[in-house]
Amino acid sequence: MTKTEVKKVIAVMMATYPNYKPINVDIVVEVWTDMLGRYTYEQVNMALKAYILSDISGFAPSIGQIVEKLQLFIGNEELNEMAAWGLVLKAMRNSIYHSEEEFAKLPPVVQKAVVSPGQLREWAMAEDVDGTWMNVTQSNFMRTYRAELSQEKTLEKLPPDILKLTGNSNEQTPVIQTNQETLSVSEERKIAEQSASPIPERLKERFAKLMGRAV
Repeated sequence: MTKTEVKKVIAVMMATYPNYKPINVDIVVEVWTDMLGRYTYEQVNMALKAYILSDISGFAPSIGQIVEKLQLFIGNEELNEMAAWGLVLKAMRNSIYHSEEEFAKLPPVVQKAVVSPGQLREWAMAEDVDGTWMNVTQSNFMRTYRAELSQEKTLEKLPPDILKLTGNSNEQTPVIQTNQETLSVSEERKIAEQSASPIPERLKERFAKLMGRAV
C-alpha cells in the first residue's frame, strides 16, 4: 500500500469519525504506510469497512484493530485442535518405520506441537491398555498446539522486517542457541530426538517382534 492510498484510508476515517483529527496527517500517513505497507489498498479498505460497519464505540480504529480485521479475510486457514490431532493419529499409524516421512507431511504448526519424528515414532510404539495413555497424550498435544497456534497468530501480525529480527521470517531458517553454537531447525530436531525419554523395555521387545515379523 502506497502513501497515496494510505491518505485515502485516513480521509475515510476522518470523514466517518468527526472526532478523529490527527495533529499531523503526514506523520500518521508515514506510520500507517510503514506498519501496513505489506497489505494492498483493497485489503486495508475492506478491513476498514468491516470495522466501521461493526463498530459501536464511535472511535476510529487503531492499526492493531485494522490488522485484526485483516486476519479475518486473509489469515491462514487453521486447523482446530481435533483436526490437528486427527492428522497426528493418521501419521502415527505408519510411524514405527516411517516417522521421518510422516512427520514431514504434517503442517508446520502441527510439527511444532509434535516436536520431532522421534516423538511421533515413540507414540506409535506405545501400548494403551485402558485408554489412559491416549487421553493424556491427546490432552498434552492439544495444549501445546493451542500455544503454538497462538504464537503463529501473533507472528502473522508482525511486519517482515521485525520477523527477520526475531528469526521467524520465511526468508531465513530459524535458529536456536545451544552450548554457544548456532543450530538449524533440522539439527534442533535431531537433538530433540536424542534427548527424548528412553523407550521402555516392553516397547523395545514389541518393536523387535515387529521388526522380525517384517523380515
